[in-house]
Parts: sequence; C-alpha cells; structure tokens
Amino acid sequence: MSNTASAAASILDIFTREEAHCDLLHQTLQQERNAIRRLSVTEFPTLNEQRLSNLQQLQSLESERAAVVNRFADAWGLPRTTVTLQAIIDRLDMGDKQNVERCHERLAEKVRVLRQETAVNGLLVAGIQTLCRKAMHLTGEALPKRDTYSASGESQRVGIGGTMLRQRG
Repeated sequence: MSNTASAAASILDIFTREEAHCDLLHQTLQQERNAIRRLSVTEFPTLNEQRLSNLQQLQSLESERAAVVNRFADAWGLPRTTVTLQAIIDRLDMGDKQNVERCHERLAEKVRVLRQETAVNGLLVAGIQTLCRKAMHLTGEALPKRDTYSASGESQRVGIGGTMLRQRG
C-alpha cells in the first residue's frame, strides 16, 4: 500500500463513510430537537442510543484513518509521529488530491453544522431545565404549609407539588 492511488482510495473511502455517519448523526440531532420541543421524554432513550452508535462509528473511522496514516509511514520508512494525513494528501496526484480535499471540505462543513446543532440542542435542554427548576421553586413557595409526619417521624411539608408542571408540560 505505498502508491498514491491506493492512498487516495483509502482516504476517500474513510471520508465518505464519515460523511454518511455525519448525515445520520444530523438526522438524529434533528429528531432530538423535535422531541425536546415536544417534551417527548419517551423518545430520548432511542435517540441517545442512535447518537451513541453514530459516535462510536465515527470513532472507529478515526481509528481506521490513523491506521492508514501509520501504514503509509511504515511503507515510506518514516517515523509514524512525523507522517500526518495532510502529508499523505500532499503527496497525491493533482486529480486525486483535489477529490480528497473536496471530500474533506464537505466533511469539515458537516462537522461544523453538527457542532452547531449540538449546541442548539444543549441550549434547549438547559432552558427546559431552568424552567423546571423555577417552576418547582415557585410551586413550593406558593403552597400553603401543611405539616405532616413521615414514616420516620420527621416533619415534612406536603401539598400539590408539581401540579403546575403536569398541567403545562
């Protein structure tokens, strides 16, 4: 595996599979956002499993890409620490190099979009968490204090806590 055509084919194959997994992860993030907006808690376990699977596949492809770089370093008789993916791409023929660079640019754009989508979903979740905390706090303050005793004999405050969340959520 020392010729540049083989390098181009290996790298393009990995980049193409990474793009496909990025697309799947993007779909999962969109489904997650819709579930967050609907407060559809039952969808989250499945979506989390899908996201975890996509991330594991991407990690596997990252390992595969590193192995390709190491194989070329070995084939060229260079220390593995000195050979990078970019160094391999720089040695490709002009046509192969352009194809690989275009594919890499598409992949980089998809990764940027995924980071943005993830940040938006994180903000939505944080907003819902803040709303829930405030609602719980307000509900607790609005309740009349009724002292009762727990099974252990401790005084406790009881009431209709969480009613506002059940009615709104």
